Amino acid sequence: MKPPPILYVDRHTGTLLKEPVYAHRFLHWSHNSIGGRLLARLLFGQPVISRFYGWLQRRPRSRRRIRSFAATFGIRLTECTRSVESYASFNDFFTREIDLRQRPIAQDPAVCVAPADGKVLAFASVARGRTFQIKGATFNLDSFLNDPALAQRFDNGSMVISRLHLADYHHFHFPVDCIPGDSRPIGRALQTVAPYSRRWPSSFYIENRRVLTPLADTPFGTMLMIEIGAFTVGSIQQRFTPGVRAQKGSHKGYFELGGSTIVLLFEPGAMSPEQDLCVRSEHQLETYVQLGEPIGRRVTGGHS
Repeated sequence: MKPPPILYVDRHTGTLLKEPVYAHRFLHWSHNSIGGRLLARLLFGQPVISRFYGWLQRRPRSRRRIRSFAATFGIRLTECTRSVESYASFNDFFTREIDLRQRPIAQDPAVCVAPADGKVLAFASVARGRTFQIKGATFNLDSFLNDPALAQRFDNGSMVISRLHLADYHHFHFPVDCIPGDSRPIGRALQTVAPYSRRWPSSFYIENRRVLTPLADTPFGTMLMIEIGAFTVGSIQQRFTPGVRAQKGSHKGYFELGGSTIVLLFEPGAMSPEQDLCVRSEHQLETYVQLGEPIGRRVTGGHS
């Protein structure tokens, strides 16, 4: 059975596009057949598999894949800060830095910006008891945060989800001026994060390794930033100092090899997501948004 296309809207042009999927037939089979799902449970959920695959992609021989990968997925090599020949391995290229002058940060303090390049879903209010199907992934606040007190605090707050494609810039940045707290893991199992499941509801967002960082003293009050690592993402690298004020757009960390996701959670009445994102999200249609672009604004009379 041919996998259904993954559609999204390019925010700059308004064009409806189809996302290219790496090994799409295998991934569709592994998420939508009984045998494939069993294999995914037995193998893909094992950290040792992820670590081994990551080791292969750090080998010098993996460099041979860089140019074909970039061509297949339309990666703009002109944004890179280094030449293709300078990367020591495929993973070295995957975690590449880009010229951040190509990602201007919206400076208005009342604006929250996208923390990374990615395809975005935004929800103005997420009730604690509400169950979400996000491209085949099922969760609610309690199961996602694994913390009843936090689930209660962020009940009916807004949520923004940024899903990174394999071809995206895989560093993430602070979406607001803030004082970041200590990061803590809230999940262990590693599974593929991508919208491939069409036959059964999947809980693979919940089962991925998740790292939660509270962001305090923001224009939106206290908010949460959660990075989600997938199969082949053996490491979510944090590169900030807890307790030290961070500027909006400053570097927070990066994902190693694999597809990944970032979730932002806001207290109720603090942030109103941009209308274009909300309208499409009501129909489960993602919008491609780049790092630094506005994704929401402070609610008038809200936190200051």
